Amino acid sequence: MLKRLFLGKETGLEGKTFVWTISSGIVYALQSLIFLAVITNLLGEATAGVYSVGAMIAQQMMTVGKYSVRNYQVSDVREKYSFQDYFAFRIVTCLLAVFIMSGWIFFGGYTGERAVIIVGFTVYKLAECFSDLFEGLYQQKGRFDISGKSQFVKDFLMIVFFVGAVFITRDVAVSSVILAAVSVFLLVVVDFPLVAHFSKLGVRFKFKKIWGLTFACFAIFVSSFIYVYINNAPKYAIAGLPMPDTERDAYQGVFSSLFMPVFMVDLLASFTMRIWITKMALFHDKGDRRDFKKIVLRQVAVIFAITAASMLFMFFFGGFVLSLIYGIDLYGYEAENVILMLAGGMVSLYTLFENVIIIYRNQQLSILISIVSFAAAALVVPICTRSGGIFGACLGYLIVNTLRAACYIGMALYYMAKEKRSCAAAD
Repeated sequence: MLKRLFLGKETGLEGKTFVWTISSGIVYALQSLIFLAVITNLLGEATAGVYSVGAMIAQQMMTVGKYSVRNYQVSDVREKYSFQDYFAFRIVTCLLAVFIMSGWIFFGGYTGERAVIIVGFTVYKLAECFSDLFEGLYQQKGRFDISGKSQFVKDFLMIVFFVGAVFITRDVAVSSVILAAVSVFLLVVVDFPLVAHFSKLGVRFKFKKIWGLTFACFAIFVSSFIYVYINNAPKYAIAGLPMPDTERDAYQGVFSSLFMPVFMVDLLASFTMRIWITKMALFHDKGDRRDFKKIVLRQVAVIFAITAASMLFMFFFGGFVLSLIYGIDLYGYEAENVILMLAGGMVSLYTLFENVIIIYRNQQLSILISIVSFAAAALVVPICTRSGGIFGACLGYLIVNTLRAACYIGMALYYMAKEKRSCAAAD
């Protein structure tokens, strides 16, 4: 019955894919927003700040668990690696994430409630890592609609359980443990039966394959890890401000509330980007440069349109909407809202052109961009935050992401021009 519910009939897949991609993307984006909003309204800004730090570390661990294999997996149209290879590799990376998390808690001096929140949210995010692997298989097999449907169901149920737990217990630590348990349960109940329809549910630990994926995706992983670090750089900078813990936690809660809509631009743009990425890979594999370029330009236009609309909306209505959602006074941050939306557009742009580099299989060289971005974030964001507070943190974030986007665009255009020259010479 579960298979029939999720698999359905293989007709009208484009329409189903569009609907479920939008639905799952909205629920996924709302998940973090709702978590923070409920905690802020029920338990206050300081508790929201504690939650934000725990969620921030869990997000960083998720990048280790995923190792940025998804886009490589779905563009592996010739299936150089089997699903069993990808599954084995995901187990290795998630175990590595658990090891790093343990060290982070120990050396970071996190104890009690803070440590439990970090562990709970990390387990929840590692379950998402396995969901991402399975959803990549569905997408690779031409059933992206199933990816969206399964993600929608799981994320919706996790919102219900976590929000319910916070309302009942008034304790974020207990609620995070419940969230972790539910995420693992849904993974087993929803995804395991579906995977068996497309591939044998098993693992194959072959050193050659694991090393191959480690090397193939290393540059993308570094880029993704630094992407998360850059997103968290303002929070790290705020955590280092010289002020009492309760005041710093409240400051962190305000910034996290303002920061939450940043990914709306990337989310809305990814509705089309996710659908088109496999087509881009197929056009490139066939040598169809014209259609490949058309999809890239179309996606750039989508990003620009969404970014402009988001900036206007947040300038005029951001204070009202955010204050209503989080139950705290967030008026007077018009400049910060506009800056953050523009930064979100930069994130979406470099994500697009990073995918272009992945399709060209030149992702290893993107590690140079990651090093430059990391250095810029570590230097610029703390300086801006110390001198300009929340406005400075937003401005530093924009500067770093603009630099990152410019580097990725330049590198992608270089490889596209290089391929064009090579084809012209061959003709």
